[in-house]
Amino acid sequence: MISILRQVLKTFAFLFPKGKHRNQALGLALIATIVPLTQLFIIRIFSHMITAGKNQELNHIIFNFVIFFGLFALTHIATYWQKTYRVKVFNDALTSKEGWKSKVTESWEWALAFETNNLLHTFAQIVVLAAYFTSVNWQLGIINGVMIVITLQFIKIMFNKQVATQEGFALAHKKNQSVSAFTKVGSRIRSAEIGSLIANASFIFSLAALLAFSYMGNIVAADAVMLFLGFRMQNNNLGQTSGSLMRFARAKAMSEAPKKYKGIKPDKDEDEMM
Repeated sequence: MISILRQVLKTFAFLFPKGKHRNQALGLALIATIVPLTQLFIIRIFSHMITAGKNQELNHIIFNFVIFFGLFALTHIATYWQKTYRVKVFNDALTSKEGWKSKVTESWEWALAFETNNLLHTFAQIVVLAAYFTSVNWQLGIINGVMIVITLQFIKIMFNKQVATQEGFALAHKKNQSVSAFTKVGSRIRSAEIGSLIANASFIFSLAALLAFSYMGNIVAADAVMLFLGFRMQNNNLGQTSGSLMRFARAKAMSEAPKKYKGIKPDKDEDEMM
């Protein structure tokens, strides 16, 4: 998986040159990373409020309510701002690059920028959430970490295959060879869904471990609820990583095609050959 991260970071460095644009893009990725962790903290507060019931003092209840609704509003505002402002950041970064490029290449670079940004904060979210789960219960955290590594290895295999496939499609497009939409879209979606399926399997295994630790009394009820929702959030991240990597492979292959296959001439069709 390290090789994939290197590709993503290399692409990020290409799309966002050093300076203001890169700092802004990193800032947006940081916000997107912090939000899920804050949401887990909100869930934990809510779970403890429910399980504690009337045993809490009134001042403590009021304090928890203020923190709960305050953070709830803040995370949603931050998510809205991050998703809308990044369009401006991407536009400033991509238009600041020198040199002429076609509208098609520009469109693929936009797609590549979105997927690169998504992958950066999704990878960071997976690491941060895994570390947080380990802090709650280290045994469960280790089991969950192993499942994450196994899942990412399967996704890596699908990604490498998809890179080769998308480069083949890009070369065929350069040669004016026809490839059906069914083949192009079907290949990408199939690879993404296989990765999501593996992620779901790891989620079930982690959930079984959570139930076992909960029954043994190693995890309190409030934390068990939080961990369940956290594992679901992590599962969504792994599924999104699978889909985003396949789209990243397509956008990267198509955006690099004009330079990579510059010397290749289109094939003559049958009418011209006759």
